[in-house]
Amino acid sequence: MEVMERQMKLNELTERAHAGQLDEIVIESMEGDIFTLHITTQGEVDTLLNEDGTILTPQSLNAAKTMLRDIGGMQDVPIYFKHSVTHDEMMGSEAETADDRMPITLEGQPQ
Repeated sequence: MEVMERQMKLNELTERAHAGQLDEIVIESMEGDIFTLHITTQGEVDTLLNEDGTILTPQSLNAAKTMLRDIGGMQDVPIYFKHSVTHDEMMGSEAETADDRMPITLEGQPQ
């Protein structure tokens, strides 16, 4: 089964957050200081984009959390942090099938 990559722009995230239409958000650390956000709405996962259509890549977990806090409407949305380990894939190891996401909160974090 082929998974089609979906995308959502930042303004759409803001609209959906304020309308209470988000199922969950995953902030994924790809490598070093590259982070991406994946937004689940009605069972569909979208990668978050800037308004110019490029993938939004906050420079830190804290920057991603601050952005989400500033948007607002996230108080009832489960938010997870996921750290991808590319080393295992490069070495030919099987990808893990377990859920390696860690629940996080936006409240009380330094800006």
